[in-house]
Parts: sequence; structure tokens; C-alpha cells
Amino acid sequence: MTGLPDKNFLTALDHGRAATGERAEHGGVVREFSEDRSSCQIRFSRLSADDADAVIEAEKALADKGGYELEWKLYTHDAPSDLAARLEAAGFVADDREQVLALPLDAETMAVFDTSAFDVRRVVDEEGLADYAVIAREIGRKNADSERRRLWACLQETPDVMSVHVAYVGSEPVAGGRVHYPERAGYAELAGGRTKTTHRLRGMFTAVVGSRLAEVSARGLDLVFTDALPTSEPILAKRGFRTVVGTQPFVYTPSS
Repeated sequence: MTGLPDKNFLTALDHGRAATGERAEHGGVVREFSEDRSSCQIRFSRLSADDADAVIEAEKALADKGGYELEWKLYTHDAPSDLAARLEAAGFVADDREQVLALPLDAETMAVFDTSAFDVRRVVDEEGLADYAVIAREIGRKNADSERRRLWACLQETPDVMSVHVAYVGSEPVAGGRVHYPERAGYAELAGGRTKTTHRLRGMFTAVVGSRLAEVSARGLDLVFTDALPTSEPILAKRGFRTVVGTQPFVYTPSS
């Protein structure tokens, strides 16, 4: 698995994107809703220059009708080539660009992420999620409470599709992250990694990555993807993650 060519990583990623979520009747669109359906992400599409604008407008109309926030998760190889410009022209707001990284799991790669010197726990209750929210607030996240409620709903309704891990120093939560198991994808996704500003450069970020990788491996999966900002990409690349493709979310807020 370690020698898997980069193009095969992209093939695996696209397979998972297309296999997970609700299929629309147009443009090959695959949607994934939050548990409370207050937000929706378009994970995959197969658009052409001829139908792209019509599909975008149709998805906006559905978001307006349903009252949910719509995120179009664009990848740099998605068609048409000017899809980003079309989304912005339609009223979507671009968020930060990231890189999708992949890591095949085997004994060699797992050894790089030794967590034995750290106290990292999988949290399964509201108290643990409150600790995850504490970290979010300390680094300036404004949606910590709504995120906590959304994650708790997910843990209650579908506990097998998402886990949250938190690192502690004594009783203080200092770093955390999530791991998602997209249905029928055949891989896991790391997300939501964060470390308090007071505890950075101490290996906490890497320890939380390692804890989640150990869980992924224990569940029998051998491939992980994650979206990485420029701050975390070098840390992960140094430990074996490989860049696959760029990605950028475009967000549409429905009219009131």
C-alpha cells in the first residue's frame, strides 16, 4: 500500500466522494447533510460547461427552500475548469484553500505516530465534547457551541461514522480532532484538528493524529485522507502524508 501511485490516491478519493451521501438528479451531484439538516455539503459533481450554471442555481434554490447553509467542496480537478468563478458569480463565498493529503497505513507509517507519551482519549459523551469546544474557543472559533451540539447529535444518532479524540495535560484539554468514516468510501478522513495556543510545538497535534490513526487501523482500514492548511501540511508531510490535490470550500448562505 505504501507504494500506491499518487493517481491511485486520487482515484480512491473520487470513488469515496461519489459513493457517500445523497445522489441528486442532476449534474452527478452528491450531497451530504448534517444530522439536523441545517447544513449541506456537495462532496462530488460531474458538471460540464453547458450545465454547470443551471445546476448551481438549482442547488441554491433547494438551500433557500430548505433553509440550510450550502457548502460546495471544490477540488482542483473538478470540471468545468472555471467552476470556482461560476460559484462566486452565483453568490458563494470562497473559504481557505487547503491541500488534500493521503497516508497509507502500515506498520512503518504507524510507528511514526507513537502516542505512548501522551494522554489522548476518545471522547464519547457531552462532557468530552465540551472539552473539545473549550479548545475551539481558546483558538478563536466562533461556532464552538453549535459544533458541539452538532457533534453530539452525530454521536447519538450514528456513533460509528465519527469519533472525537482529545489530548489532556492533567485534567486540561489541550488538543483534539475528529475522524470520519464515510459510508462505502473504503477510507477514513481526519478533520477538526486543533491545539490550544498555549500548548503548541509540544507534539500534541501529532499525538492526536496518531490516536486517530490507531483507531482507523483497528477498524481494518488502511488509507486516510485529510485536508490540510499551510500550517499543518508540513507537519504531516514530514511524517509520510502525501499531497494528492487541492480543495477549497465555497459557501452559500440562504436568503431569509
